[in-house]
Amino acid sequence: MIATTRMRLTLVAALLATVAGAVVAQGIRVRTGPITVNPRITVNPKLDFSSMHFDDDRPGPDSAQVSALLTSLSSTDATVCEIAVDNIGNSWGPSPASEIGSLRDRSAADRATRAVYTGRVRDAGAIRALGPALGSENPCVRRGAARLLGHSHEAAALALLRAGLRSATPQVRESAALGLGMADDHESIDALVAALRDQDPYVSRMAAYALGEIEDERAIPALVRELGSDQAATQKAAIWALGEIEHSSAVRPLLPLLKNPDAETRVLTARALGEIEDASATAALGDALGDRELAVQRAAARALGEIEDASAVPALLRALGSDDAGLRGDVVRALGEIEDPRAVDGLLRTLRDPLPHIRAASARALGEIEDPRAGAPLAAALSDEDRNVREAALHALGDLDELTAAPPALINLLKDRDPEIRQQAAHALGEIGDVAAVPALAAAFRDENIEVRRAVVRAIGEIEGAGATETLAAAMKDSDPEIRREAARALGERN
Repeated sequence: MIATTRMRLTLVAALLATVAGAVVAQGIRVRTGPITVNPRITVNPKLDFSSMHFDDDRPGPDSAQVSALLTSLSSTDATVCEIAVDNIGNSWGPSPASEIGSLRDRSAADRATRAVYTGRVRDAGAIRALGPALGSENPCVRRGAARLLGHSHEAAALALLRAGLRSATPQVRESAALGLGMADDHESIDALVAALRDQDPYVSRMAAYALGEIEDERAIPALVRELGSDQAATQKAAIWALGEIEHSSAVRPLLPLLKNPDAETRVLTARALGEIEDASATAALGDALGDRELAVQRAAARALGEIEDASAVPALLRALGSDDAGLRGDVVRALGEIEDPRAVDGLLRTLRDPLPHIRAASARALGEIEDPRAGAPLAAALSDEDRNVREAALHALGDLDELTAAPPALINLLKDRDPEIRQQAAHALGEIGDVAAVPALAAAFRDENIEVRRAVVRAIGEIEGAGATETLAAAMKDSDPEIRREAARALGERN
């Protein structure tokens, strides 16, 4: 009995291993008892622990392991259970550094058990064991079963989920819809569309969610009908799903919801319109920048940035004067994504914003617009007290269109204390291509940092002139083969 309990706890502990860091990061306190790893656990010798990402060819858990996991999930703390279930079907997996960062008493058995759950459930007995769990009284277990079946992609697993959608029990129908969405099962579109009309609001909401996950345009008419649902949760799920499908036919039905009395509905609508990226929503989203709720304003600004329609620039420039830093940042980024020169004057103002992250975002946006009028202000920003602002300005200067004269402040950065800054300065000078920068670049070729010297040679290779050619010829004798190759390539292009 003790050994069985330990086996079950081992399974859930293994699944939790990937999300333990997330628990700590969120400050979640969970009371659990000690978890003991059974050293006698049987592991599949074919498992490769070097890359524990989800893999269609990796053996998944068998019936005993699935049953043990479900039992463990049902008996553990609800928060721990939810975190563990959230990890099912995700492709996060450990990085190569995970082993290095492991504690000394993390056993091979623990790693092996975890690896089992990175594979899809293919074992027929395991799939059968998951069927009853779809109707468990424990909501976390139901979700776990749905996600395991949805991640399986086996015909038997999909058949179980489709049958569950016809169950007389609402909880089973809801769980089945979740699983079908995770399975990305296009063959179940009609059944999920029918489930949108389910009398249980939780089932209809989950059906809308599943249709959004599948992203099949055939579901659009049914989802549009649900925009008028008297069930707020289903309506919101339909809004989200239409955004996920990203088809322009949903824009017109969505637009009226930007004026819905519920702020969350307006936020979801703005986000969905941004996902669809159709310019016919620009005017309405521009009006939403004046919404009484800040969250709606920010969602509208981000959506306009995704749509990238230049007609949104005037409305965004008006919002650029907001007292809220979050909205100003969203507007700045949107203007950068739209890349319209009319935004330059406004972005030059926010380049002097009191907050450094707004100044940095403004510099990046100016670089995206590539207007040479930003040259002098960006050069001045190279002296900003904030390192992120200086870096953003440095990159932006290299991106400016028709900027042919390298600002002295940029050339001076070749002497910066930070080698990364020196490297980035060389890159920007190469983009500008000013022959006046060649002497400074030639001097920087003596830099002790190899990455800086490589960047210098690449930059000089972009600049025409006798001085540049002489430096490239000298670089042909460098001890670093990459520098020699880069110099040879540049010289070859000049002949």
